[in-house]
Amino acid sequence: MFKDIKKEAYEKSVELLINNSTKYGVMASSPTNKNKNTFYINIFGRDASICSLGMVSSGDRRLLDLARRSIITLANHQTDLGQIPSSVSPEGDNEHFYYLGSIDSTLWWLIAVDFYDRYSSDKELKKKLEKKIQKALKWLSYQDTNNDGLLEQGESCDWADYLPNNGIVLYTNVLWYRVLNLYGMNDEANLVFDGLNNIFLPHEADEKKSIYLQKEKYRIKALNILREDVDIYPYYLHYISYRYASDRCDVYANLLAILFGVSEKKRSEAIVRLIEAERAGKRTPVQVLFPAITKRDKDYREYLKERPSLNKAGSYQNGGIWPYVGGFWVIALNMIGQKSIARKELRRLAELNKKNNWGFNEWFEARSGKASGMVGQSWNAAMYIMAYNYLEGKIKL
Repeated sequence: MFKDIKKEAYEKSVELLINNSTKYGVMASSPTNKNKNTFYINIFGRDASICSLGMVSSGDRRLLDLARRSIITLANHQTDLGQIPSSVSPEGDNEHFYYLGSIDSTLWWLIAVDFYDRYSSDKELKKKLEKKIQKALKWLSYQDTNNDGLLEQGESCDWADYLPNNGIVLYTNVLWYRVLNLYGMNDEANLVFDGLNNIFLPHEADEKKSIYLQKEKYRIKALNILREDVDIYPYYLHYISYRYASDRCDVYANLLAILFGVSEKKRSEAIVRLIEAERAGKRTPVQVLFPAITKRDKDYREYLKERPSLNKAGSYQNGGIWPYVGGFWVIALNMIGQKSIARKELRRLAELNKKNNWGFNEWFEARSGKASGMVGQSWNAAMYIMAYNYLEGKIKL
């Protein structure tokens, strides 16, 4: 008798996470000859925190303990200023920071701490980490360098570590909005919500009603520049830097905007329709960015040609397919009422993780569907578990 592939994928996901565990937490990917001397076997701030969502949702005591260990290890390596590191060695003895830092490691860690507190029976961990939580919130508040309520960052400071995202980035500020809500900072959250739904939607912005736009006169000027520079889209802009905005669709960030309540119902539905219309979901999970960056574009950087196999159109973060993002896609579909489609997409996600003999490959090429990157990616397994349990009604975000 054949197993239901969705259930088999669940079992394989649990197995992978257990195999990727260390005394100090979950490694980003399975150790192999190819990656044994790379950061891929480290306990990453963002990866391990995202993994914690799926591990906690499982209710499996082994995975709950692994989530706890991951959260504690990252906390133990927090800087004096409050930043959670980009990654920690699997031996738990060295922390690492990427070129201009890793802003989303701290954001995802805070989300993971709250999720663990809400859905595990351990109600002591969050209390024990209270001082570190406050330090993390303080560090993040200092990333608001122009006092507008939104966070700013340099290039490659988030999960898309080979893309030119800089200035005010959608992905980062959607996470910031989520963190502010989770930790009861309602006034700050309302300002971020206002900013995201005005400056990141320039053609729909309301200059007279927006608190964000009215706070400083230069923001109206910036808004008018954006209106001249970008076309009208139903999705939120990718990022906004000095006198320029990228109007590509960061699919991942827009999905998070749906999941975390930045996007209201009608817009959420419109975003999903466009993703489907653009065939960004042709091979589940969705491409993470469209249209891809080419040499003709303002977004292009010379460093993109350093690793052409990674950064050509439809590859890696430049429009590639990432299975862990597919977990968020499944949840977003269900959240807007496309429940039957969400279940079909969960099956397709299981099939993708099964490729290469349950390889749980890091990413896939958008055009060919070829499995690429490192095998045994922990967050693929964890987000499959999260999506599965969400559809079963066992968990909420």
